[in-house]
Amino acid sequence: MKALSLWQPWASLIYDGRKTIETRHWEMLYRGPLAIHATQLIDKNACTEFGYEWESLPRGAILCIVHVETCVRLPHLCARPDDYGDFTEGRFGIVMTLLEKFPAPIPAKGKQGMWNWTRP
Repeated sequence: MKALSLWQPWASLIYDGRKTIETRHWEMLYRGPLAIHATQLIDKNACTEFGYEWESLPRGAILCIVHVETCVRLPHLCARPDDYGDFTEGRFGIVMTLLEKFPAPIPAKGKQGMWNWTRP
């Protein structure tokens, strides 16, 4: 299965259903199920802004599975700006639907860009 690694709290925002659009500087051509991986990196200021205690967030683990519906160049009606991404014109919005939340994080070593993850 394809996977994407995100800093915290953005991975948890997806897990919690608050973030449905991931913004990137590159276009994602892939469509279908995608594992969301929380990296070891954490933005403490963003955690405070979004109501998370950074010490309690999972890191180094797969948190959930989403379905990538589409990827659009911004601005676009399918990817309305929210507080959770960089919606600068010319970037890309990856529109996702939450499919499955794991009851406990599944430890995994992430990688940059898209990578392959084998579900245990």
